Amino acid sequence: MSLKKQLIKNYLKMQLVSSDPGILKIKVNNLPKLNEDYLQFAPYIYEFLKLKQGINEIQPDFTSGVVTIYYDSFMQPQEIITWINTVIDVAIDQMDYIAANWETNQAEVINTLKKILIGKMFQ
Repeated sequence: MSLKKQLIKNYLKMQLVSSDPGILKIKVNNLPKLNEDYLQFAPYIYEFLKLKQGINEIQPDFTSGVVTIYYDSFMQPQEIITWINTVIDVAIDQMDYIAANWETNQAEVINTLKKILIGKMFQ
């Protein structure tokens, strides 16, 4: 893992708060400290997370740093956590591409990231 990836993952370190059937609560360290510039990407992150069949809704609390995920009962909490890490890894790996293309072609960036993530589902 590159140093940049390791630093970002440590910054966003997650810990399980609670896991009830269909509801997963995860504390994301430093979520309340995220710069406004990064909050614009939140809806896209939710969209990417919901690519995984069974994840229905994501409700972040930017004040507490707790993210509540509602999911179908056929899923296991660890499966969701693994998927969250996959989405984070892809976003970090594609940071240069995102930065270079976001302002000029958001739709292309989003579609490219979706294709990568869909491919990751089948690996």
